Amino acid sequence: MVSLANYVLSNMLDVNLEKMERFAAKVWRKYGKEDPLAQLSFNEYDYLKVIQSAPQAIRLTDLAQALEVSKPSASNMLKKLERRGLVKRVQCQSDARSQLFELTEQAELHLASEAKVYQILAEQVAQNLSSEEEMMLDLLLGKALR
Repeated sequence: MVSLANYVLSNMLDVNLEKMERFAAKVWRKYGKEDPLAQLSFNEYDYLKVIQSAPQAIRLTDLAQALEVSKPSASNMLKKLERRGLVKRVQCQSDARSQLFELTEQAELHLASEAKVYQILAEQVAQNLSSEEEMMLDLLLGKALR
């Protein structure tokens, strides 16, 4: 049986998550202009973020492993992202048979623009919080969104 306190808390969370989504949408409309990355699927976006987070151009095998997908699946996705002008192949210096993948300048610009909007969003959320509350929100979101 669900207690009244849990029911109220659950409904408050629903309402606050909806408010957060609407708040984020307003920030995106104001600062995001047109988000070209919004046209990407979640999987395509994940590929770009993994490539971006790599310290250098990444091998197909490493990318597939990081995303927990097969090499053929990763290869197909990389071809799609190449056609869109978001990923490019780079010859591996240490192994002529191997190719590496990195983001194009276009993808880097889009991701940087997106990061700025998220920074503005974070600043606007944090402006009404104490440092301790901001840290707690960060910890709770990190835990909830694993």
